Amino acid sequence: MPPTIEELQQQLDRLHTILASNQRFWLTGMMMGNFIHDLNNPLTSVNGNVELLQINPIMADPKIKKRIDTINNGVKRLSEKLRELQLFTKTTSSETLININDLVKEAVHVAGYLPKPNKLPITLNLDSKLLTFTGNAYKLAQALLMIIDNALDSITYITNPEISVSTSQDLAGKILIKITNNGSMISKELEEKIFEPFFSTKTNALGMGLTVAREMILSNLGTLTFTSNETQTEFIITLPVK
Repeated sequence: MPPTIEELQQQLDRLHTILASNQRFWLTGMMMGNFIHDLNNPLTSVNGNVELLQINPIMADPKIKKRIDTINNGVKRLSEKLRELQLFTKTTSSETLININDLVKEAVHVAGYLPKPNKLPITLNLDSKLLTFTGNAYKLAQALLMIIDNALDSITYITNPEISVSTSQDLAGKILIKITNNGSMISKELEEKIFEPFFSTKTNALGMGLTVAREMILSNLGTLTFTSNETQTEFIITLPVK
């Protein structure tokens, strides 16, 4: 039986609300990118002046030295935070050599800023070897953050939630990034729909996160797959040998 006009209107209103919400999210990201860019210039100036002060004779005074060192440490911490966030706000189509372990650590750190009801710790299990991949760092970082965001949503309201991100390399040399959580099992009925555009089991969700994530990974010639059972769900990013 086809939907009634009232039902279609309700679906249209819901889609409009979701799109408006996502547009605000996109605008916030654009504003953050501009903010980071504008803040970097005065921060560079402060850092340069602090370095000049550190070689100045006034540093012989221990009280002044302590204050200058405190400023220098604060500037370094702020610069590091901005560098981490910039990876997720600066779009680029160029390919670079990516340190996969560093990218994963940055993604997990940025995930701590996501607006969630509870701040859930993410366990890192990184390969001891240096794992590098030549690709689009922005797209890969965004895809990883979207998958982590999805995993966090799936375990928000369960008892003893667990989520981990690991890196490894298989015998063929392919790099594997695994995002594992102990949330609800993905049923057989949902398996075929999980990457479909606009499909979501969450209320007021656009259902594009995993779709976009997979496309970004495909653009890096990688694949996104998953396994799910009663104890855990695991999304696997596989990056090819280049």
